[in-house]
Order: sequence, then structure tokens, then C-alpha cells
Amino acid sequence: MNGPPADVRAHLIEFSAKLKVPAVIGGVLSRDGTLDYDVVGFKYRGSDDVADIHDKWHIGSCAKSITAVLYARLVERGETDWDCSVASLFPDLAHQIDDGWGNRTIEELFLCRAGMQANPSMYAMLAGWSDTRSLVDQRTEAALSAMRKAPGVRGRFVYSNLSYMVIGAAIDRITGVPYEEALARHVLEPLGITSVGYGAPPNIWGHRARVQLAGLALFVGNPVDPQSARSDNPRMMSSAGTMHLTIADWAKFLNLFINGGGDLLQPGTIDFLLKIPEGNGIKMAKGWAKAEGIKGVSFGMQGSNTMWSAAALLNEKRTRLSLVVCNDGRTRIVSQTAVLAAKLLNPQ
Repeated sequence: MNGPPADVRAHLIEFSAKLKVPAVIGGVLSRDGTLDYDVVGFKYRGSDDVADIHDKWHIGSCAKSITAVLYARLVERGETDWDCSVASLFPDLAHQIDDGWGNRTIEELFLCRAGMQANPSMYAMLAGWSDTRSLVDQRTEAALSAMRKAPGVRGRFVYSNLSYMVIGAAIDRITGVPYEEALARHVLEPLGITSVGYGAPPNIWGHRARVQLAGLALFVGNPVDPQSARSDNPRMMSSAGTMHLTIADWAKFLNLFINGGGDLLQPGTIDFLLKIPEGNGIKMAKGWAKAEGIKGVSFGMQGSNTMWSAAALLNEKRTRLSLVVCNDGRTRIVSQTAVLAAKLLNPQ
């Protein structure tokens, strides 16, 4: 490590005071598995109940890299491949989906370059909050609705939650069990991760901004009761980002990326998961993006469900990693969690 160890708590206190967030947790993970972390703040705005390092935190789209690791495990087990066509993974829907999906690969879905739209329709999102069917059935309907239409322009980057929902539906079929069960069996249990759940965490409340304006989430807002259906995105989006867990368990997963896959993945798989496609324009790897313009950082990820903000950054040598989660979904907080993660990773 260059320079002195990060004074994690001091950075968290500064972040909290400056941005008036309810709570923030963050830390630095080293290759030996040491996690230097702390938390400041309260379980929700206006509460006297102090947030705890053992609480569970919502990581939003940072869960996409976890879905990618699950798929990589299935590839290594010989159950699927990265270059199979999207259509081939849905034999039960073969006569209902557009022929164009026979020419797009599952890897292109992971890279958000397969021509998939960004999200389900607004109608589907609204209906999803009250849908009581199994998640397998919900994902099947979402995948079928998406693939009845011809794919868009191949290779054009469109950040797509729907792509990862379709991947979840594909995993349902590859494994013969729901995505959530496959993830537990092939990734979470081998890593000793026990705290994962889906939807709003039970104890710490997320906070939606007071005003939503042209894609911007502005001004300090009120807490959202975890018992409310709209305290998270619809359940069918689990493979795209409705996951919560403790920060220590998230670190167990992220440790794969500073230990070459550890005992879970074969040598070279982490390099493949972090590989950025060639070409111009916006690009991302499988859940990660190249961290442009941040000194000492190679890759990063961010996540938000409009009530939470999360970020993780990997240093250039891929020996250390920082992670931050805040229970506030304002646009400013989403960007500032990455700034905080950079400060933790590269203390001055």
C-alpha cells in the first residue's frame, strides 16, 4: 500500500456531514482478506437507532457482477458457454421469439451490446410490484416480452437491466432451479456468504429523493418503509439488482477480483470477466466498467435503485479494493459514493 492506511471513519464522517446522508458504510479490502471498514449514521433519517456494521445493505446494480460470476461458474462446469445464442437458451420459447435472437450471444447481453432495450415497459414495472407468481414465471414473461421484438442495433451500448433479467431467466433453464437457488448453490455457499436477501433490507431504510426531474433525483427525501412493495424495484429484477447483504459478505465476493478467482473460478476467468470490448463509445465489462480518469483505479461499479447508492473500485494492480454503500438515492449521492470509494482506496 502506498501511503498510510486510510482513516476510514474520518472519511465517512466527512461524507455524512457534507452530504447529509442518513448512513454510510465503507472500507478497504486487501488481498489477504483483511477488510478495514466502519459505518456512521442512523438506520433512517430522523431515527436515533444507530446503523451497525452487521446490518444488510442494498447494492443495486453492483449485483450484476455477481450474476456474471454465477454464469462463469456454469461455463466452467460445462453446463453452458459464453458464445451460445440467446435464443438457444430458451428452447421452450423457440416459436415465440424473434429469429434475430438466434444471432445474438449471451455474452453480448452481459456487455449490454445485444440490442436489448434498457428496461421492461412501465406497465410491466408497475404490474411487477403486485405480481405473486414465482420469479421463474415472472422472468419468463419478461424475457418473452423482450424477445418477441427484433433486437436493436448489434454492438451499440445500451445499459440494460432487462438484459440481466433475461440472463436470469436463462440461468433458470440452464440449472433447472430458480436463479436465486442456483446463485446460492454455486457462488454464495462456496464463498461462505450467508446474508444475501432480495428487496429492501429489513433494518436500514432507503431514502428516495424528494424530487425526480428529467432523470435527476434531487433534494433530501424521506425514508421508505421496507414493508412497502415500492421500497425496491420489482422482485423479477433480482438478477439485475435487488440484492442486499452485509458489507463483510460483499467483500467476500469482491475478494475474487483481487485473488484471481480464489478457489471458486479457474485462472483467467477473472481477466475474462473484466475484459472490455473493443470499439468506440461507452463500454462495460460483465458488471464492471473501466474507471476513466480516477488515479490509481482500474475498474469500478456503481449501483442504485433510487433509494440506495453503492460503489466498488479496484486498484490498478488489482491488489486492493474499496466499497461503499449509502441508504440515500439522490443523484448527487450516487456519484459521490464513487468519489468516497476513491478516497478510501487512495488515501492522501
